Amino acid sequence: MRRLFERVSDRLQGFVQQRDCAALIVECQDADCIAILKILEGLDEASASEFFWIQSTDFLDAPAYVSAVVKDFAIKHEGVQRGLEVKKMPPWPQIPPAILQESRSPVERLRELMAFSRSLLPGREGCLAVWVLCPLHIADALGYDRLMADVLRHEYPFPWFHHLRLILRQDTGQRDFSPVLAGTPRIDRYIPDLSETSMENAIEEEAADEALPLAERVQATFVSASRDASYGRFDEALQKHEIVLRYHTAIGNREMVALVLNSVGETHQRLGRQEQAGECFEAALEPASEGPNPALPVLFNILINLAALRSSQSRFSEAEVYYDAAEKLATVLRNPTGKIQSIENVGYCQLMQGKNDEAVASWRHGALIAGKLEQPALEEGILARLQQHLAQTNQASAPVN
Repeated sequence: MRRLFERVSDRLQGFVQQRDCAALIVECQDADCIAILKILEGLDEASASEFFWIQSTDFLDAPAYVSAVVKDFAIKHEGVQRGLEVKKMPPWPQIPPAILQESRSPVERLRELMAFSRSLLPGREGCLAVWVLCPLHIADALGYDRLMADVLRHEYPFPWFHHLRLILRQDTGQRDFSPVLAGTPRIDRYIPDLSETSMENAIEEEAADEALPLAERVQATFVSASRDASYGRFDEALQKHEIVLRYHTAIGNREMVALVLNSVGETHQRLGRQEQAGECFEAALEPASEGPNPALPVLFNILINLAALRSSQSRFSEAEVYYDAAEKLATVLRNPTGKIQSIENVGYCQLMQGKNDEAVASWRHGALIAGKLEQPALEEGILARLQQHLAQTNQASAPVN
């Protein structure tokens, strides 16, 4: 997908550098917002002459939205001021008090905030303040459209937004846009193609492109294999995983070997091939755990997969061992959900082996840990299982301590 994102990045960068339009309307669905924001963050990090002010706050109504934008700007402004103070550098100008007054018109506040951001540029010549207003969700498309139209209104040919660029999001899922913004001058429009088809084609293109470095082609092949598996194209997924596995085995990349073997195991499991799945998960354990920097997150997923598989096969003694190892690893990874769920499953495996007292002790321990880690839903779930077991076995319901 690198080339697909590069095309989107080039289009956005081209808008920032041009001088004919003040605003770019980027039309996309909620699901595409994160990708667009990541691309813009990349442009921000690579730029030395543009200051990006990126806002992803949801839009509910104009006053609340502008207040949230102003508050976020003020927090970032204060953070920079403290950094400048530590470095004994000249401070930034203070935010004008009028901008902070929530009783004022949201249009005036937002416009003045953007104009103020020009004063923070290191120089006027060749420098720009780029405002990205990309709400992850727009609850009122018409209200958002009107706010942007009012902010951009100016007396031609003397615009107020010199040395500014605005990148504004519109939701393609909502078509009740105000015609006012559609007719506003000096606005460009862009609809990035981030559809599933485009992404899939981009991945396949990169995997087959012999001009790319082999490592990039293999990575694209791995992504393609994962997508094939997610869409039920299991034979294609297994073939591509085999290519990726051979490459990473040859170069000694233990983490990727473990990751691919785990993915192959999951594919076999979805095909109902339990024995092949187990063999893959077990083979993945060694590369995931060896070396000076073992791939602990990958190892955790392998242990959970193995434990669930052995439990489904009624091999509860093995499942108990794997869940117990996953619980300890979850502690290292600071994964409270994984830790508590593993403890609960240890108790279930003990119960199915007839080790009733040990199961009760595990569930009591799990509920206690869930309480300490402030996981009330998980705590309630374990306590419910414990109470059900005690009731079925006619045992007293002792409190957790």
